[in-house]
Amino acid sequence: MAYAKAAASLSAAAPNDNPLSCLELFAGAGGLALGLSRAGFVPQLVTDWDVRACATLRANADPPRSYTTNWPVRQQDVRRIKYADFDSIDLLSAGAPCQPFSQAGLGLGHQDSRNMFSEVLRAVRQLRPRAFILENVRGLVFPRSRPYFDYLLAQLHSPSITLGRYRTPERHRQVLDAVAEAEREYRVDWKLLNAADFGLPQNRIRLVIVGFRIDQQDSFVWPEISHSRVALLDALHGEEYWEHHQLPRRVRLATRQSIAKKPCPCVPRDNPNRWLTVRDLTKRLGPPGKQADDPWHMLVPGARLYAKHSGSPLDWPAKTVKAGVHSCPGGEHIVVDDSGKHRYLSVRECASLQGFPEDYALPEVRMHAMRQLGNAVPVNLAEAMGKQLARTLTNG
Repeated sequence: MAYAKAAASLSAAAPNDNPLSCLELFAGAGGLALGLSRAGFVPQLVTDWDVRACATLRANADPPRSYTTNWPVRQQDVRRIKYADFDSIDLLSAGAPCQPFSQAGLGLGHQDSRNMFSEVLRAVRQLRPRAFILENVRGLVFPRSRPYFDYLLAQLHSPSITLGRYRTPERHRQVLDAVAEAEREYRVDWKLLNAADFGLPQNRIRLVIVGFRIDQQDSFVWPEISHSRVALLDALHGEEYWEHHQLPRRVRLATRQSIAKKPCPCVPRDNPNRWLTVRDLTKRLGPPGKQADDPWHMLVPGARLYAKHSGSPLDWPAKTVKAGVHSCPGGEHIVVDDSGKHRYLSVRECASLQGFPEDYALPEVRMHAMRQLGNAVPVNLAEAMGKQLARTLTNG
């Protein structure tokens, strides 16, 4: 299958007589753009500076199909975008590079040359969107980066007050903090969300920041989770899960012994849907290599486990999909079966962990595909956020 061959089918989007517009920066593989499109947003621009990322976006948007219909993909450095070329935008969405604030990165934070939040602020300042959604790693709220994160939030509240005239970030921050709440340009909120809570078999906690222009109705409500950790623990102690997967008693006992170590709050189940597991995923996709028409679902040799990288167990959500230095970060992308044997998760399996459709086209070189997937926004999480943003903007 050639890389240029796009996905054959994606679910049809609900009709919308008055579609909401959005503009997507740092689009990458398209996880955030796809989720927002499913929620009813129509992009005026989907852009990334990386040639391969734009090839992925085009491969899934041309020829047009549901959700990616008419995606205006443009390969461009965000610093060169002229926002005066765009009319009124309902939503600005941006997943700025996370490497400066990642636990696995160099730890340079806001001093990293890859920190593009200044460009996000420029986009908000010049576009004046009705709302924005930003996604990044939770490392931004850790003690090392928290002062910069608080400074970023202050700038998002009042993006027109720029650093230039105040000489130092410290003085700039003082001025921003002195702005009365009623005089701010945007109401801003943030939360840590886990992809597993929204129906993906992956433990992936992401920082999501939302902002609404002050003239918009203040009615935003964070999405309710659709899947529950407690419900999975209940299922693993019961029988239905094991009967569904037709597993012998020895596998059940071994898993129950391992989950006994996982703390579980003694509270009523918050949702009847359980977290999905790696076993659920592998049952749905089948063994790697059985589908010859899918080059991204092939068995990859050479999987190795080592200290602190023990692979993902079958009966729990997978560890976080990561890009890694060489797009192959050891045990994070390895699954351990019931016999104790281990293998790499296929590219297609990692894409499904992120919520991409099973026929979503990706780079043919595994390294490039995994780099895009490791940096992607989980589609289900993006869709859940998009629906709540759309409700707020429609009622605003």
